[in-house]
Amino acid sequence: MAMKNLILYQRRALGFVNYKKSIISFLVLITLFFGPFPAYSHSKHGDIGNSPKSKKDLLRIGATVYKHMCVFCHGQDGNGGGDAMAYLFPWPRDFRKGVFKYRSTPFGSLPLDKDIYRTIARGIPGTAMPAWRGALSEDETWGVVEYIKSFSKRFTKDKPKEQITHGEVPVSDAESIKRGQSIYQEMRCSRCHGTDLKGDGPIADDLYDIWDHRVFIYDLTDPNAFKFGFDKKDLFLIMTTGIDGTPMKSYNHLNENERWDLASFIESKINKEIYKPAQYEGDLKTHVIDGEIDTDPENPLWDSVAVQNIHTLPLNARRDPIDQIQFQSVINDEGIAFRLQWEDAQADRTSSRHQDFKDAIAMQFALGKVMLHKHGHNEPFFGMGNRNKVVNIWQWRADWQTEIETKEKLEYATKGLDLDTMIFGGEVNPVDSLNPFREEAVEELNAEGFGTLTPQPQTKQNVLGKGVWKEGKWSVVFFRTLDSINKWDVRFKRKIPVLVAFAVWDGKHQDRNGRKVISVWQRLNVPLPAD
Repeated sequence: MAMKNLILYQRRALGFVNYKKSIISFLVLITLFFGPFPAYSHSKHGDIGNSPKSKKDLLRIGATVYKHMCVFCHGQDGNGGGDAMAYLFPWPRDFRKGVFKYRSTPFGSLPLDKDIYRTIARGIPGTAMPAWRGALSEDETWGVVEYIKSFSKRFTKDKPKEQITHGEVPVSDAESIKRGQSIYQEMRCSRCHGTDLKGDGPIADDLYDIWDHRVFIYDLTDPNAFKFGFDKKDLFLIMTTGIDGTPMKSYNHLNENERWDLASFIESKINKEIYKPAQYEGDLKTHVIDGEIDTDPENPLWDSVAVQNIHTLPLNARRDPIDQIQFQSVINDEGIAFRLQWEDAQADRTSSRHQDFKDAIAMQFALGKVMLHKHGHNEPFFGMGNRNKVVNIWQWRADWQTEIETKEKLEYATKGLDLDTMIFGGEVNPVDSLNPFREEAVEELNAEGFGTLTPQPQTKQNVLGKGVWKEGKWSVVFFRTLDSINKWDVRFKRKIPVLVAFAVWDGKHQDRNGRKVISVWQRLNVPLPAD
């Protein structure tokens, strides 16, 4: 309740008064800057220029891009209430207040245009907001900046304050780290971030922002969780600016040396050895082979096939998310196969009970003649397509795999004894629930937007698949013949790239339906055997 009162106070003060020491504030400062960190540093954004185009032209460009790529999450009027909102945590930003969390300007100030540009280019780590760098041109990005600003009257009334700068970065030594630890304790930061900076403090689950959205506290020891970067200067900037719209105020009440010491302490706790540079979009390759292809994930043929890494984004904030999929693909005269692997310490194989959740993975293909970021961005929305832009989805589920394997074991053990005989004739059925009609661990579906997911008829199911969990890793193979008579199937008979995206459900995180991690579109290059 006390936290809610603090938030209400912030709302009334929309100038965001520079609060005195707060036991809560430090949390959101760092916490909302987390998630998979892109592969370039914050310092590079100091060189962001301006577009030579007029404001009118930028607004026109920005409106087009926004309505094609942003509206699904942020809504038509920028209120954060797009169709995808119900599937996301944290929720998409409401732009109407003109309150921006990530800035290089003082607490309570409007952001600089280049601050908004940076966020669009780099994405919002720990959320479903991808990095649009490379997907949008500079003019398109500047256009989105102008269009986002048009949602709030604050930009017509106020001007941003001067950008925060700093001098030479001091050396982190044992003494500065020790002083920083004392400040961490004095500010009672552990109440939110935890004693070990793991984000598990006693009040970490009771924090809300001005949009009445819960705040998620990330693990400060994970270098893949920092939005602004994990260098000492980046931490210093975060503590100086604060995060508007949240309980996290600026720590500018600490003198500059104290902020540097606190940054030294936090930096000393970051495990930089586990850092994984993020790649949001890429070109995937299929390799032509002469031999046969099957669905065995442990087939030795995969040992000689190049592995590519695909970065994933969590639709719901979580600790230790699956942040990467290992991708391989082969093709011959008859069919195409994909092997997908991901780290998962726990195999969740069944969902026979209400409290059980299964592991699963899906591939999504764009249909029709579309190319990524070409022809005015005519590709489908990467979240299950959109109206008149149908996608073809292949889903494998661990519980379906378990059902199939269990039936095979039962048939072997009982020498073909009917299951009804086992159940009603006094025999013990070792399985809680079995689908007697399940023949494949893969289902083929189509969608053209949220709420439209539809399985293909049984006679149109063309995809085979099998998964194996071993030593903390899932390996799943999808296979389909090259020829298909179903108009809702993806085609692999053209030389232009096929757009493909991925989704993974992690049972230990209670993933189901829209609770999952996803990728954005990737370009799949398919050299046909006859080429």
